[in-house]
Amino acid sequence: MTKPQPQTGLLYVGTSLIHNRFVILQLARRAILGRYRGSMLGMLWSLFTPLLMLAIYTFVFGTVLKMRWATQEGGTLEFAAFLFSGMIVHGVLAECLNQSATLISGNPQYVKKIVFPLEVLPWVTVISAFFQALISLFVLVGYQFIVEGSIPWTALLLPLPFAALALVCVGVGWFVSAAAVYFKDIAQVAGILTTVLFFMAPILYPKSMLPQTFQPLLYINPITFVIEQVRDLLLLGSSPNWGWLLIYFGCALLFARVALGWFQRTRQGFADVL
Repeated sequence: MTKPQPQTGLLYVGTSLIHNRFVILQLARRAILGRYRGSMLGMLWSLFTPLLMLAIYTFVFGTVLKMRWATQEGGTLEFAAFLFSGMIVHGVLAECLNQSATLISGNPQYVKKIVFPLEVLPWVTVISAFFQALISLFVLVGYQFIVEGSIPWTALLLPLPFAALALVCVGVGWFVSAAAVYFKDIAQVAGILTTVLFFMAPILYPKSMLPQTFQPLLYINPITFVIEQVRDLLLLGSSPNWGWLLIYFGCALLFARVALGWFQRTRQGFADVL
């Protein structure tokens, strides 16, 4: 029987998610539950971990070091919220990047034994990463309400930058997972790159601390713009930058399309290498 040729059109970035949604949701559910299987607290770890981390950030940076964000108005406790919001965004891309390095090579059964839409695997990683990010975001919203006494209405627009980030993440998944089949060193490079992405984004520091000449370089990092938008919408109550958000969304979609094309063209040799 002739093997069907993979589609690579622009619309297939979305249709691959829609047509295979049942498979994706089942695999994502298994991945999320498998992460905590056998532990005493089970799924409660997904809530306990961000609560603990935010409490530590509040104590260390707000109480001990008394640090404040350079552009922030208010007390020192808000620094923990600025830091935590940046770490949520970085954590999503970092998990997708690290998991993608072994996504295909770690699941040879999908390549060799059965007819399986391999392009759905990065979607599974993205959903799993966003599940933890969503819980962390709820923790941050609760913290913001306790500290400030209110939540700005602009927080309702948070799905917009995160939707664009999801396109970046799935594109990273397609590109890195395919490349890692042929280049085994990518697993080590991914770990280094996640650290670089962390320190080359305004997570521990505001963009304004850099000389103005170097500030545009931060936007080479795909999470910089998303971090700023999340802080504007949730912590500062500012409206999103609609123009740049549209540009970012378009670039993310284009990147996902190119990455999917790369994945579909290189997948023909997966079985031979594995």
